[in-house]
Amino acid sequence: MWRNLIDSLIKEWKTLNIISVLLLSAILTILQIESAANDPVIRYSALLSMVCALMSLFYGCIYIIRFGTMRTLYQAAEWALVGA
Repeated sequence: MWRNLIDSLIKEWKTLNIISVLLLSAILTILQIESAANDPVIRYSALLSMVCALMSLFYGCIYIIRFGTMRTLYQAAEWALVGA
């Protein structure tokens, strides 16, 4: 049961990381368009979106690494006790 939960969470985070990478490439493409880069509203909203996508990618990687080590219930309980 626990292993299935961890596997499904890791799979979901990997999918979200792929979406974040695709979003980052789309945002960078928007910023390369001269008229979009010169408009302050578009530029700042694209930069804010890029920061959010980078944070999503960062946290997704951290969660994949951290929860990848907690495949057994014993490892998860040990992590919870150390953190408390």
